[in-house]
Amino acid sequence: MGASRPNATSAANSWTVAVALVVAGVPPPARADPPAAEDGPGVAVAPVEVAVDVDRPPPELAAPPVAALGHAQELAASGRFVEAAQLFEAQWQATGDPRFLYHAAIARSRADQHALALRLLDECMRRMSAGGRPPEPVHRHLEAARARELQATVPVDLQLFEGAQAVPEATLAAARISLRKLGPAGEPVPGNSFEMVGRPANGLHLDPGRWQVDLEVPGFAPARLVAEAAPSWSLQLHRRKVVVDLRFSPERALRGGQLRLQALDHASPFALERPLAGPTTTVTLTPGVWRLQVRARRHGADMDLAIRPGQPPIDVPLARRKPVDDPQLKRAPKLMFGLFGGFVATYFTGVGLLVAAANREKRAERRDAAAHEEAGVEPGATEIDPAAAAAIEANYPAAQWHRDLEFAGDLHTAGGVIAGASIGSIATLLPLAFRARRRALVLELGLGGVLLAGGGGWLGFALGERERLLDHPELRVTAARLERTDGQRIAAALFTGLGAGLVLFSGIALLHDAADRRKRARAFATAPWAAPGLAGWSLAGRF
Repeated sequence: MGASRPNATSAANSWTVAVALVVAGVPPPARADPPAAEDGPGVAVAPVEVAVDVDRPPPELAAPPVAALGHAQELAASGRFVEAAQLFEAQWQATGDPRFLYHAAIARSRADQHALALRLLDECMRRMSAGGRPPEPVHRHLEAARARELQATVPVDLQLFEGAQAVPEATLAAARISLRKLGPAGEPVPGNSFEMVGRPANGLHLDPGRWQVDLEVPGFAPARLVAEAAPSWSLQLHRRKVVVDLRFSPERALRGGQLRLQALDHASPFALERPLAGPTTTVTLTPGVWRLQVRARRHGADMDLAIRPGQPPIDVPLARRKPVDDPQLKRAPKLMFGLFGGFVATYFTGVGLLVAAANREKRAERRDAAAHEEAGVEPGATEIDPAAAAAIEANYPAAQWHRDLEFAGDLHTAGGVIAGASIGSIATLLPLAFRARRRALVLELGLGGVLLAGGGGWLGFALGERERLLDHPELRVTAARLERTDGQRIAAALFTGLGAGLVLFSGIALLHDAADRRKRARAFATAPWAAPGLAGWSLAGRF
């Protein structure tokens, strides 16, 4: 089945449309087959063809008899279809009768303005269906007319991007799109333009040729696209720049303040983090939702700002932070490197002292065993006759034996303390590496003080027991007797060293953090400054 396309001079043109919506040879859309009756097989029904004449609409679509109707018909008869369409559209605006929309669509179609004709037909069908489905002849006639206009237009998918991200549909709901048909020389075609708000529900259908698209999206700079009607258009949008004044109060709470602004609903190049030098500051942002954070020594603020063009000044009240709101520790590379260096130094020093102590003690034990063997006495014997004791004393005096054991014990104790301190340095490094709150270092400092006090007392008691055994030069002590005190001495040394390491290294970390906060709260601050047509550098200070 064939069909001929209407033109600007044809006055009578008819076509045939099937109930199955076979229009001008286009295959009908797929539909679900009707369910078969439960009591028997389905019966095939052949499509019934109905003749539809474009110039002979159903009586329900006849134009109402108004004074301007005759003039509009005269304009159409003389080929001035655009003017006739404008008259019909004016009558629709005056009366609200959707039949005028149908006749305006027919006039637009004969003027080869099929995009406008399709929009008028859609509005006509929507108005006539507001109170229910229109009569079947009217519905078939409008569907056929709409199918004809769809054939004459190009479906266009308008894709809008912000960077690499598609603009959300919620943002486009308030977008204003203006479309204007252009002539061969790029001049606007009179009467062939229209506007819409939001993305069209039925898609965008335009006449073949060149079009100019002007787009206004809230929060974005106006955008324009000039292109041939094609299945896909792509347009980049850029957010407007908004200069915002921020006012902070109370002023005394700003000491050491740090301002941070970050966009939440879009990517913006204007995210910033800088110190606050005064109670007011000016920033350049983009429309959207922003997170504002202020961190001062004892005060702070957390706000979500909805920035829009023409944004008035924003007042930011600073509230005193509770203890649970202490700021997190900063991951200072130099401090962490120093703590790790302290761990390496204390660990290897402690291990070295422990190895030296073990070697010194072994040498003393071998010398004492050799003296016992020369005197014919088993090493470690408790009952020795005076002659053998005198021989042992002559070879290796008890005073020298005790001094060697005491020196080895001192090296062993020092090695245990320093090795324990290396554990304290690692324990201090962990809160910095994981950016814990500052109170973690305070807790470590307190724990270190407790361990240092308790371990130091325990170590003093263990060393006192050892010294009492070594204080009598003539009473030769055995190595087995001294070993009974080694367990307490080693454990006490480790606890003391761990406490000393926690106190030392966590104290250093806290002092560094306090110095860093004082540095950020320096009296003078500099920052770049810009205004329309101007640029410079600002210096601010407190006096």
